Amino acid sequence: MVYDGMTVLQLKTLCKERGLRVSGNKSEVIIRLMENDEEHMAPAPAPAPAPALARARMPQQVYPQHIPGGYIPQNPIYVKKESELASGIGICIILYAIFRLFWAVIFSFGAGGEQAWLLSPVAFILGLGFLVGGAITYAGYKNGIFLTLGILGISGLFSIAFHGDEVNPVSIAFGDQMVMTSIMCSAICMITVALPLLITPLKEGWPEPIENLLGKSNTGGKKKVMCSSCQTELQIPNDYSGKIECPSCKAVMNV
Repeated sequence: MVYDGMTVLQLKTLCKERGLRVSGNKSEVIIRLMENDEEHMAPAPAPAPAPALARARMPQQVYPQHIPGGYIPQNPIYVKKESELASGIGICIILYAIFRLFWAVIFSFGAGGEQAWLLSPVAFILGLGFLVGGAITYAGYKNGIFLTLGILGISGLFSIAFHGDEVNPVSIAFGDQMVMTSIMCSAICMITVALPLLITPLKEGWPEPIENLLGKSNTGGKKKVMCSSCQTELQIPNDYSGKIECPSCKAVMNV
């Protein structure tokens, strides 16, 4: 309001209507009215934040972030691990490989005679094969299991071929009865190693370092998947199969 054009009486009447002090000259009364106007024009206080429970129930907006090749949600994708069984069996294979390598080293120093000494390099190679197969199985790749099964078969053949009256680095069988026991142990080991193929989804191909050694193209790219619940666009590794959890709506789905 423009108070300069008003009379002192009019100004004091406004002060009285607003419950303000009416004494003073015209300038003091105008200042008092202007201060009162500023108080009524102050911004309204911000609304109190919603309770924690109410915030938890409110849908969260996910704004996609542009990257070369497409859009991905700002939050990461949480991929549920589905190969616990393969990882556990991979650890067992690695421990067995360490034992086989230790066994081969003992015979490489001449323990067990000339035949045992000549077979120690073969035992060492088999131990390395178990070590590589166990590591690849632990990483969740089918080829790790196939490699381990092949080495178990070769190891079993060596165990039968070189059984005798003395222990050697590729066989601990004594006589025909122990040969049957060795065959049974090999069969049980092969069935145990093959269990993840029947129970849990595993990745195809080889880990990236082996792919590079083999000169194969990298299969570790990304593929786009739409969330079945909130239609958020997600990106997951090409070679992944199993369950994923959408970071936006927490829905779980199979890919």
